[in-house]
Amino acid sequence: MTEFQFVKTHDDLEKALYIRRNVFINEMGVNESIELDKFDTLDSQCKHILVLYNKKPVGTARCNLISDTELKIQRFCFLPEYRNVGFGKLLLEFIEKEFSQIGYNYFFLEAKFSVHKFYEKCGYKKVSDIFIEANVPHIKMEKWI
Repeated sequence: MTEFQFVKTHDDLEKALYIRRNVFINEMGVNESIELDKFDTLDSQCKHILVLYNKKPVGTARCNLISDTELKIQRFCFLPEYRNVGFGKLLLEFIEKEFSQIGYNYFFLEAKFSVHKFYEKCGYKKVSDIFIEANVPHIKMEKWI
């Protein structure tokens, strides 16, 4: 069973950060000083989401509340064995549903270019040229709801 929960405790935040460290730092080689930042707290302008599968933390995302209507999806990742099975689409749908209900209508992200087709399938449109972030090609994508 798949569950999505907003991170409300330090323990759950550590679970989300554990997943991010594994994916971004260990797997992709992103420097920890770039990956972890001031928004990785419970009292920042960001809302962290933890994805559980059979009660096990398998994925996470960070939603940066830019304004009352704009949300930037960040740090969207899953442990390797839980990729390409539909969890990513479900997580995007959860984010869009939860936040559109409270007035957010503009969602954007900076996707790794290698996975931008996934976001296109989920309704996101490319709105920039390719750029490099953390030594990885990215592209800005957006969706209006």
